[in-house]
Amino acid sequence: MAVKKLIALALSVLLTLCLAGCDGLAFNVDELLVAPKLEGDMHPVQQALEESTTENITLRYPALGDYRSAIVMKDINNNGTKEAFAFYSTTTADGAVTMHINIIEKNDDEWKSKGDISLMGSGIESVSFADLDGNGRLEIIVGWYIFGTTEKQVGVYTYEGELLTQRAIEPYTQFAYADLTGDGVDDLAVIYLNLTEKTSTAKLLSLGDKGIIEVGIVKLDPSVSAYSTPVFSKLSDNTPALYIDAAKGSGTITEIIWCKDGVLNGIYNPETPELSLTFRNSTVASGDYNNNGIIDIPLPELLLSTAEMAESDKVFYSNWSEFSGTEFKTVSSAFMVYADGYSITVPENIKQNFLVIRKAEARTRLFYSYNPDKGEAGDEIFRTVVVTTLEYHKETFENSGYTELGKTDNLVYLAKITEDNSYGFTAETVKSMFALIE
Repeated sequence: MAVKKLIALALSVLLTLCLAGCDGLAFNVDELLVAPKLEGDMHPVQQALEESTTENITLRYPALGDYRSAIVMKDINNNGTKEAFAFYSTTTADGAVTMHINIIEKNDDEWKSKGDISLMGSGIESVSFADLDGNGRLEIIVGWYIFGTTEKQVGVYTYEGELLTQRAIEPYTQFAYADLTGDGVDDLAVIYLNLTEKTSTAKLLSLGDKGIIEVGIVKLDPSVSAYSTPVFSKLSDNTPALYIDAAKGSGTITEIIWCKDGVLNGIYNPETPELSLTFRNSTVASGDYNNNGIIDIPLPELLLSTAEMAESDKVFYSNWSEFSGTEFKTVSSAFMVYADGYSITVPENIKQNFLVIRKAEARTRLFYSYNPDKGEAGDEIFRTVVVTTLEYHKETFENSGYTELGKTDNLVYLAKITEDNSYGFTAETVKSMFALIE
């Protein structure tokens, strides 16, 4: 509260002076909001940092990731003592900004700067640590902004013998470290979407005794506009793999990269760029749908009974599918109701024997039997309804034939099953098909 009052006071003074016509005064709001010096155990570290340079410094805080402090404490050489990594910037008289990484060690109860590396950039996006060469010492992986938030670089640094060394530097859009080669040591995967050249690639780097080695590079779909954070998992044959969801037009695709026999592979085929195997006309993300440790991709399948309907009334199943490296295999087909946060999984052998009618305003879905050979709808099998907890009166709904499927703090999910329906569904059947979307 005190900080808010100080900010309000500063802005009030600034406004008063401006209104008073003080043309000769220039103010920088950032200067009015300068963060205080670090206190406690971090204060002597910051003091050592300031003593290492004659320039004015501005601490830079990573925008993303597990480490959000401008000074990160980490025991990277596994000797039981943490080193301090400080991220800051300096600005020249003409306004040019230079980013810095400074390593500070504690010797004889005194913190001293041991090394400093300069970066051309405007801010730090993320800081990570990983053992990329298997020697028991952690490398520092830093991603930073060059201009804005779209032009970025990632660098890999080692600290050994009081020497901070840059081992690699790459332009990137997303990156991830994981053991894709299966040798027990993490690799660095760099995904780079070059909007200017309209290209996109995934590059896999490994760090060894002789330095950074490029394991391989594959082309990705260049028509995407943005990537989500990569997810490390495996293919259905247990090969380590990286999954990256990407926005494409009005929908989403999932890129997959994996290493087989030392060769980097990708699911995108530049020879058939028009064929997007994982495209779905929605923002539905991939994920481990059946909790077996393998990422599933929601491939859409049109419900045939709605094929002749208006586009807004057509219904699609999500065929949650695993990839083996050569083909997809559906593990579950579900009707996803994202607006209300639930799904209905249907048996594979009869999933095209339904007609589903959406009544979005009533938060209701009607499931009818359907004969695809004759193109005819039959009886209503069941319906699902979503009501608020304020609208829900258990006895009233039960007396009307509704069964409770699940609930959240604000919503109650119900179903009404038609007695003696064509598929012999019971309340327990529909309960087993129902799941909340987490």
